[in-house]
Amino acid sequence: MDAIVVNRDGGGALFRALASLERQEGVALSVVVIDNGSDPAERDRIAREVPAARVIGFSRNLGFAGGANEGIARTRSAGVLLVNNDAVLEPDYVARLAARLELDGRLAAAQGLVLSGDGRRVDSAGFEWNGRGEAVPVLHGEDAASAPRAPFEVPGVSATAALYRREALEAVARGASVFDDAFFAYYEDVDLSLRLARAGWRFVCDPGAVARHEGSRTGRRTPFRRAMWTARNRWRALFRNFEPRLLARRFPALLRADLAHARAAGIGGLALPFLVWPRLPWIAWRSAGETKRLDAWPRRAPLG
Repeated sequence: MDAIVVNRDGGGALFRALASLERQEGVALSVVVIDNGSDPAERDRIAREVPAARVIGFSRNLGFAGGANEGIARTRSAGVLLVNNDAVLEPDYVARLAARLELDGRLAAAQGLVLSGDGRRVDSAGFEWNGRGEAVPVLHGEDAASAPRAPFEVPGVSATAALYRREALEAVARGASVFDDAFFAYYEDVDLSLRLARAGWRFVCDPGAVARHEGSRTGRRTPFRRAMWTARNRWRALFRNFEPRLLARRFPALLRADLAHARAAGIGGLALPFLVWPRLPWIAWRSAGETKRLDAWPRRAPLG
């Protein structure tokens, strides 16, 4: 099985993530690090401290989407594990998810219960949609001790720490790309899950598989750019994957989500709507050829 870590100057968090992959039990993992233009000293440290990892370096930042595509294209196993460079997996994490995919051939991907860095709160158990047309993490912020114990179906999985079935990825790939490179970062995993759902695939969260996630280590360095990409890519995912009639009915609420994000981003964020909204006709036009789009927000459900 192949594990792909997309990295850009991950520092100590990266090495904690790689160490957790080395400790996985019950599965044979081949680890590939896609390095998006990190300091050469970090690449040297990987070669020195994690010699089993295969490092594929690029001189520029391909983003998470482009980096993940490079890793997927350079691997061949039936299962593809994507792991953020600041996520630490419990030793049985991958084996549990692999068992889920083996048990249910309808599943495109599985993820575990991803906790905050201190393990007290849930960071993500997949994602679902709210009434404002935002993909939000399932159970986010809830006490980890109160999380469900039984596996449950989710509308999509977060690429923070998810195991994908290669067969499913190949079924929705566009040319050589599984993720859309245009997303660069943020919502690229949401778009992928929606495209898989449109093709009839399903997703599961197994809370018995536990990981911890420091949280957007790379994105925190450029908060305005992160907010810009998130707002732009949300609309790209909406127009591509949902019926125009649904978006038209919900359009005021969709716009309010952008305004809420702008306020949360502070003074600089007030420019976000003026940067994103003029691009909406172009984004919608680029998505005009999509078929079998969804006519409702996907919801989570019991497994079965």
